[in-house]
Amino acid sequence: MASIDYWFTMGSTYNYLTVMRIDAVAQAAGVTVRWRPFRNVGALTGATQLPFLEGTAKMRYMWQDIARRAGARGLPIRLPVTYPCASAVRANAVMLIGVREGWGPAFARAAYPLWFGQGIPNGGEDNLRAALAACGQGAAADRILAMAESPDLLAALDDETAAARAAGVFGAPTFAVDGELCWGDDHLEDALHWARHGTLAP
Repeated sequence: MASIDYWFTMGSTYNYLTVMRIDAVAQAAGVTVRWRPFRNVGALTGATQLPFLEGTAKMRYMWQDIARRAGARGLPIRLPVTYPCASAVRANAVMLIGVREGWGPAFARAAYPLWFGQGIPNGGEDNLRAALAACGQGAAADRILAMAESPDLLAALDDETAAARAAGVFGAPTFAVDGELCWGDDHLEDALHWARHGTLAP
């Protein structure tokens, strides 16, 4: 079966659009998805500033774009929301545990609407515990949150970040298919088509 690597960070705003649909559209296309969280874009690229800066035209456009796309897809959104998320690395650490244990996608689909629909930022204690409960991991929350802060888990997250860098990833979300990269939620369908056909040609 064709497959793609889905590289992302829980601190990415545009990743909201992808998280909420990738498994469904990939299944419909007959493609499997390998979810691969990394630490953050700064750790990935060495960037010293955020992708979107307060007060800039780029940031205003980003919120407008996400709001209209979320609205078109029926996704909850209540702006403004906190950006950047102060604890996004913690959310990515929890996500890595979830990927290993099989509940990661459900966790992400619970965490993002809490951020964008209720203003509870990814990685914060309230978001993490509510999202874990929503994906059936409420009883294991203390174990998971402790594990997410362990040196071994954070080292594993750094290893994933290094693997993303080696693959040429520079932002989120990115979809990788046999060395071919597609960046951005609006290129998800391109990645799925490439995974099946090795080309974007019809």
